[in-house]
Amino acid sequence: MKLPRSLCFIDVETSGLNAAYNRIIEIGVLKVTGGQLVHEFNTLINPRGFVDPFIENMTGIYGADLEDAPYFEDIAEELSKILEDSIFVAHNARFDYGFIRSEFRRAGIKYKSPHMCTVKLARLLYPNQKKYNLDSIIEKFGLTCANRHRAYDDAKVLYEFYNIAQREIKSELFDQAVGIVLKKPALPSSLSQDLIDDLPDAPGVYIFYGENGSILYIGKSVNIRDRVLSHFSNDHLSSTDMKISRQIVSIEAIVTAGELGALLLESTLIKRHQPMFNRMLRQSRKMPVLLKRVNQDGFNIIEIKELDETPTSEIQNILGVFRTIKQIKEFLYKVAKEYNLCPRLLGLDKGSGVCFYYHLNQCKGACAGLETNLKYNLRFDEGFYNKKIRPWRFESPVVIKEIGEKEELHVIDKWCYLGSLKNEADGLEDLTYEYRFDYDTYKILNRFIMDPRNLKKIKPLN
Repeated sequence: MKLPRSLCFIDVETSGLNAAYNRIIEIGVLKVTGGQLVHEFNTLINPRGFVDPFIENMTGIYGADLEDAPYFEDIAEELSKILEDSIFVAHNARFDYGFIRSEFRRAGIKYKSPHMCTVKLARLLYPNQKKYNLDSIIEKFGLTCANRHRAYDDAKVLYEFYNIAQREIKSELFDQAVGIVLKKPALPSSLSQDLIDDLPDAPGVYIFYGENGSILYIGKSVNIRDRVLSHFSNDHLSSTDMKISRQIVSIEAIVTAGELGALLLESTLIKRHQPMFNRMLRQSRKMPVLLKRVNQDGFNIIEIKELDETPTSEIQNILGVFRTIKQIKEFLYKVAKEYNLCPRLLGLDKGSGVCFYYHLNQCKGACAGLETNLKYNLRFDEGFYNKKIRPWRFESPVVIKEIGEKEELHVIDKWCYLGSLKNEADGLEDLTYEYRFDYDTYKILNRFIMDPRNLKKIKPLN
């Protein structure tokens, strides 16, 4: 492979770790053309906002240092010309490239470039290393970095590493490694490079369309562009991706404020459109459900139903949602044995008098009134606790606020996703919603709400 003529070794320091809403606070660039260092660029950048104290302590760059620094749009044109027609080289390049693209987009400049990750390059060239972070690279090659975690100094380390590796490694092996790292996904012939380049480096949902507007696949990611490209990577192409590649004609991207919005929207759209290649979530809307009932003697029993949808009045009675009736039976046998529950009351045994399992000491005789319903029901509740739908803990609908490049307020009530609002002044009347309990949505919301770190993002709907 012919090595690229121009390389820009780049490092950025940022106000936080999320390119969607954090900003660059320092950038360092060393441009090499024809093997010669031809340009150096280094500046602090005013992020127009808060800098994480952890970042301040790590970099030594404090908010006060940035007050008189230029904004990114002030240096955007100059930086764009420096980077033009060059390979973007960075350590963990996806991070730095994502921030640079986001900043250019805010400044109204389209930026795209092939990018080379020096972590991947180092792994290929020096496979016996234990670590490939920048400190390990500095130590292995005896490099000097006067100001670690400062943009220019870290970028200079990458430049020096590249030069050393190029001298140490046989040229054909070095060229091959560079070629592997730079290799682009093999895009389907029906997709233009411009369409791919216009995909956002942001969280959200993407939709693959086939002929006549048919929906082939719906997916979600915290970085839409990277995830879409991964579908067409020769290194990881699955049989499903190969089929999609043959049929795809266009892609739609829907940006969300964050990961929660992407998860909720993906689940909703898949259930609505039933795409051809979404096997996991594209299930029949009929769900085999275990429901809690009480018999005439006060013992908890179960009812198995296949529901098209679950009324909100039944949510508190759901003991578990399963994909098949077979899974339900297997679970019931397991919980009966573990908690000494009566298989007859669980619908697994028919007859009268004490059940067969009583004689095996696996049932305490609830089927024949040989134990109180209080004792039995306590074990029953314990056995189904982890599968049971948790009670809705709020007295009213709530909004979950997510802030990224945009702000979204997700409206939730009784585990039902009712839609998203753009601001707090809106209300339920601004939504086209329906109370439909969906188990996949419940799992997404339960994980989010049960995390104590997220409680401050949840507020009652005004």
